Amino acid sequence: MRHNVYLAQVNNLFGDQAFLPYSVGVIQAHCQRQPEIAESFSFQEFIFLRENVDKLARRLRSPRVLGISCYIWNWEYSRALARAVRAAHPNCLIVMGGPQVPLDSADFFTLNPAVDVLVHHEGEFAFADILRESLLADPDYSRIAGLSVRGEDGECIRSGTREAVKDVNQLASPYLDGTFDTLIGLPYRWNASHETNRGCPYSCTFCDWGSAVFTKLRHFDDDRLMDELEWFGRNRIEILYNCDANYGIVPRDIALAKKLADVRSNSGHPVQFRPSFAKKSGPAVFQIARVLQEVGLQRGITLSMQSMSDDCLTVIKRRNIKQDNLTELLNLYRRHNMPTYTELILGLPGETLESFRQGISRLFAAGQHEGLLIYLCEMLPNSEMATPRYRTLHSIRTTRLPMLLGYATPSGDDVQEYFDVVIETATLPFEDWQRCFMLAWAVQCFHCLNITQALAMFFWSAFGLEYHTFYEELMAFAADRPELMLGRHYADTVTVMLDGADGVGMGRSVTGFGELMWYPEEASFLGMITRKDELYAELSTFLADLAARHDIPMPGLLVEDLISYQRESLVDPFSPRESRLTLRHNLPDYFEEIYYGRSPKLASVECDVTMRAVDEYKGDLHRYAIQAVRYGRKNNHLRRSSVRGDQAPADSG
Repeated sequence: MRHNVYLAQVNNLFGDQAFLPYSVGVIQAHCQRQPEIAESFSFQEFIFLRENVDKLARRLRSPRVLGISCYIWNWEYSRALARAVRAAHPNCLIVMGGPQVPLDSADFFTLNPAVDVLVHHEGEFAFADILRESLLADPDYSRIAGLSVRGEDGECIRSGTREAVKDVNQLASPYLDGTFDTLIGLPYRWNASHETNRGCPYSCTFCDWGSAVFTKLRHFDDDRLMDELEWFGRNRIEILYNCDANYGIVPRDIALAKKLADVRSNSGHPVQFRPSFAKKSGPAVFQIARVLQEVGLQRGITLSMQSMSDDCLTVIKRRNIKQDNLTELLNLYRRHNMPTYTELILGLPGETLESFRQGISRLFAAGQHEGLLIYLCEMLPNSEMATPRYRTLHSIRTTRLPMLLGYATPSGDDVQEYFDVVIETATLPFEDWQRCFMLAWAVQCFHCLNITQALAMFFWSAFGLEYHTFYEELMAFAADRPELMLGRHYADTVTVMLDGADGVGMGRSVTGFGELMWYPEEASFLGMITRKDELYAELSTFLADLAARHDIPMPGLLVEDLISYQRESLVDPFSPRESRLTLRHNLPDYFEEIYYGRSPKLASVECDVTMRAVDEYKGDLHRYAIQAVRYGRKNNHLRRSSVRGDQAPADSG
């Protein structure tokens, strides 16, 4: 009789979308290739969705081995699952692996007595060795390299280091060998992961992707990858996630992108494609983007930064991939109607309040207006940043926050996930972190989601008012007027921030927009977008107040034009795909020049302008939230483009 093996890689449902458990799928596919394992073990159904752990444990049929792949979004659930299975099946060997398993595991088994073995780094060969060892009368897992093993007294026994898999083509494909065939028939829209290489040549201290032995790229064969792309189309994969650390870093990625485009054209799938583009964007990335754009798979090119501070980039070992030609790249993609986005991380060591403020202004001045996402700095357990030496050197203080699993469907379990967030460093005291947090909220909510984008651009171009100053002034205006809608959202966000620093979750639901949890800037945006008249009445008052504070002359007709243009530019749930307005100034041309980094000239010219949106939502708040905000914030779905009509000289008013 063969022994039962269960593999778990648990994720959330996103509506009716589920993830194929690729990591444990590769492990199963590799193990089933080994004759002695195939003869002795029977792999049971995958555990891939969150559910009550006790019910799940009782459902398992005489498990000999349970392997759990652990990530930041399922770590607490994985530990709870191990405890439940240990209680229901005392003789089951419980093995944990994945990126969340700590390399420093000295006290792990004391804290987690339900677990028997930890697998560090790549798990395919190690798990196969564990299965073989388990067949012995007196198994000793410490003989297997790359493990931590629980001793008889609960102590941690660390085995020798296992080398990285040199030839990844020794590993079977779970797509091509039928491993996932039973899952594909289940009633979900499936998301899949595609791994074309392993490794990352960079060593950023906040990440553990390229740590130690994994800096050298190891490539899967072209034929295998092409066949897998065909499989994704044939099996109607909804979203395909490319798992490479730097998609576009090698020339053959262009051929893979062309193959993916052919598959999409022929089958209509995948519906979406999500890569992590190469940190240093170059001609190959641009060519890939054009290929994907032609078939509707391009949703935004990442122009990676993480910080605009040279000091910070040096501290986090990222200076070698700084983008020095950002404006040139932005213009290249904009000319071809391809959206881009840039990511910053708040809380990186070496960052200061002033460098963060100036960095935001520099990004906007370079032309990156729509696509800026600012994330909190998470402390990943196996990154250099998480080591005691690094934390002490940079005086890093963190708080433990309930994880916001953005846009996930509430699950049937009650296990809360957490992540550690940096809230103070030697160069960024907690008080300064708070100011940066609020500035990040303001620029994302108001500028990048297009409530005030054109207004801030005008004050910077016409009067030299720095972007960060504009948004700090907007927050001061809101803070002084708690009775206004702007004031209420500002105060709510301050509460969210302080609650977060105390370990309370930052996610917020918004009435009318479904049960999803939203990030603070998105929650504020959605809370204001259905009250557009009230919002822009308050912003008109703010502009007058701002002009008075800085002694800026603002003719009445110009203010009216700016507000009208900005208001019509913002796509809301009720606005038509196309609208028209008459302006007394050449604002469409003016802002076009700013987007391309040129010097605009304001003229008093009456012109009819047609404003065109990518889509219209006809009052469907849920669809608007998902398509325009969740997905659209990376590809400019919240700003109407403008087409100037006839024009004639006009009085400036």
